[in-house]
Amino acid sequence: MGIEVRTDILPPPQHEGDIFNTMAFFGLYKKPGSVFLLLYRDGGYAGHVHFTDIAPHVFKSPYRGTYGGFEFAEGTPPDVAKECIEAACSYLQQQHGARKIIITTAPFAHSVHRSSWHYHLYMNCGFAVQGQEINHALVVDDTPILEKMMRNNRKRYNKCQREGFGFVQVTEPEQFADIYNVIHANRDARGYTVSMTLEQIMDLYRVFPQRLFFFKVTGGEGDAASAICIRLSSSVLYVFYWGHTPGFEQYSPVAYLAGGIYDFARQQGYSLIDAGTSSLDGVPNFGLAAFKENLGFTASLKLTYSKTYE
Repeated sequence: MGIEVRTDILPPPQHEGDIFNTMAFFGLYKKPGSVFLLLYRDGGYAGHVHFTDIAPHVFKSPYRGTYGGFEFAEGTPPDVAKECIEAACSYLQQQHGARKIIITTAPFAHSVHRSSWHYHLYMNCGFAVQGQEINHALVVDDTPILEKMMRNNRKRYNKCQREGFGFVQVTEPEQFADIYNVIHANRDARGYTVSMTLEQIMDLYRVFPQRLFFFKVTGGEGDAASAICIRLSSSVLYVFYWGHTPGFEQYSPVAYLAGGIYDFARQQGYSLIDAGTSSLDGVPNFGLAAFKENLGFTASLKLTYSKTYE
């Protein structure tokens, strides 16, 4: 019977999916030209995807968020997934005049099996790799993080511990500004900006109160470091922002912060911590990559695909 593309209903209840592919996240940032497509085969839900026009006749998934693309119902076989991709692309072309479709997908570390199939299917649906980034992630298992860190970071972690530093999860919303301000001061001191304002972070928290986490490392005369993390899925915790307070460089408290986040992830049943990309527009930031790898993170690819219609 083929694939039916619908825009008039909500996704059915299902297992927890990636936050960036949820209707709630889409609703936060949609604009005229945004479309959420529900894909059905033989009357049964098969998957969904959302797109936004970012230029005349150019549609991208996601508009906001670090990745998007197709999310399929559990157990959807690859041949049906391929039909869904083709049907959604045809819908965009015929109903919205799409001449180019761009999809950024999750890093391979999230699921090598899923990412490998997606790569194969996109290639067979006429897509090409438009861009590639290097992404860093840390497997969460029974091995203590100190055994995964390089020697210098183990020394920094132990120094913070000897000095009486503490790791704290902050749960009171009125204290979230303190977490954010540490990150903002860290970025400002290094000549960088923060991609989201505190108000935008709070808007995200109000929609996803169970999926945003705020942490800090206390020590000395105040907060030494902080982090904002996001539950991307039931298995992946994302370090959205982290950094230390200017003046705490001698302690390098992010190593201690990473240890606390790792222990939190173990306790909550995550299997992976994603620390984000270490490149921008395909250009590697070797210093940032080394920083993450010294903490125990390893690299995988994160791809952007595109398809152009003549």
